[in-house]
Amino acid sequence: MTSTNTQDMASRWLPGTNMTPAMQHLTQAFESPPGADQSELDLCLTTQDGSQLWATVFEPRTSARAVALVAPATAVPRHYYRAFARWLSTRGYAVLTLDYRGIGESRLAAQPARSISMRDWMQQDLQAALAAVQHRARANSGAPLATLWVGHSLGGHALAQCQGLEDIDAAIGVAAQLPFWRLWPRWHQRMGALLFFGLWLPLCVRLFGRLPGWALGGGEELPAAAALDWSRWGMTPGYFTSDPTVEITAHRWTGTAHLWAISDDKVFGPRRVVEALQQAFANAPGVAELRHVTPADLGVPRIGHFGPFRRTIGERLWPRLLDDIETAVPQLKG
Repeated sequence: MTSTNTQDMASRWLPGTNMTPAMQHLTQAFESPPGADQSELDLCLTTQDGSQLWATVFEPRTSARAVALVAPATAVPRHYYRAFARWLSTRGYAVLTLDYRGIGESRLAAQPARSISMRDWMQQDLQAALAAVQHRARANSGAPLATLWVGHSLGGHALAQCQGLEDIDAAIGVAAQLPFWRLWPRWHQRMGALLFFGLWLPLCVRLFGRLPGWALGGGEELPAAAALDWSRWGMTPGYFTSDPTVEITAHRWTGTAHLWAISDDKVFGPRRVVEALQQAFANAPGVAELRHVTPADLGVPRIGHFGPFRRTIGERLWPRLLDDIETAVPQLKG
């Protein structure tokens, strides 16, 4: 990809006024290698509060027929979703995924790491990503392209407090939930959730000033404010929908959402906590339907919370997710 093509590609996603000379240099420096199945470009998003975030965009070889935002789970870097984003691009989608502030390559966000909260990720970072997706949809030479939100865990339930969600045509929630501790189905699971939200998260923050990655079984560390958001909401019926400081927008949803519960996701996303997210959209004019998948459906021994975006499992699951939503929302097919 030449420098000119790089800038043309970046301009499809970001208004020219947002492309400073430094950003232009960075997009050139991180362009995808020749021979890739689709064009890929790393670029910099600027949020309303001035933080800068790294994102990757994927363009299909042919003209895009729809635009998708892949919204990551808690503290999961965007590269975890690269295989899925590439696959989605081969299906004709222009795709964007991002690192939340304090995570992955966005660790240099403008605010101290300790003060980064979950609401920053949902209300600032994902809003900036959605603005880029909507800009890309309008950059189409004909009518604006349809938009799809694919949210994993936090990236899915963020839709319930998204500004502008009424302009999104479709959404797929993968293990997306509102995880109040009492919703776990068995008593020992409820006790585990109670200890996790009520004791483990605040204790780790008090001892370490953050939630270390090992405290979640691996992965990236969680900033203190984000861990305390998670703790407080997990102890509250309705999760963040009961927080008077959070503006809930789920009632404005006008599109079609498929919320997928994974049968063996016992730790983070049992069916009842996915159903709680579905209920958040109960008064919306749009559709929020529950979907269910088991390992046996895919012919694999286990899926779990993170399996859906691993290639070995995902290549069996992704066509099911996409075919289902495209059948419900034909405009995604272009």
